[in-house]
Amino acid sequence: MRANIKAYQNTNHQSSLLAADPHRVILMLMQGLVDTLAVAKGCIIRKDFEGKSKSLNKAIGIIAGLQDGIDMKQSPEIGENFYQLYDYMIRRLGEASADQSGQQIDEVVSLISPIKEAWEGISEADKAKAEQMRAAQNSTA
Repeated sequence: MRANIKAYQNTNHQSSLLAADPHRVILMLMQGLVDTLAVAKGCIIRKDFEGKSKSLNKAIGIIAGLQDGIDMKQSPEIGENFYQLYDYMIRRLGEASADQSGQQIDEVVSLISPIKEAWEGISEADKAKAEQMRAAQNSTA
């Protein structure tokens, strides 16, 4: 039964990604990161080392996905700053693998939370403007 529920959730999640605009995809990644880090923290509390390792690896994969999605052409300096921040988060989660306190996990959550909140606050008008800019950029490429 549990496998069926998991398969449904995966299919539902994939369908959401296919239908989502780029803004929504990034927001889903950020939310997934926060959720995964909460699971990792719970695993530390329960001394579930295998679960902690899986969760941290998943979180690192999500951050790498965010890092890969950075558009360095739009604003190279801002893009580089985000790239370095994500790189730092990945290093901290690597360190969290050996640590049982969860301090590094808390730090990464404290770093991604304001970014996620700012992303959630982007207005529909600004999303539309960004979409127009992307379309114009793609038509000249």
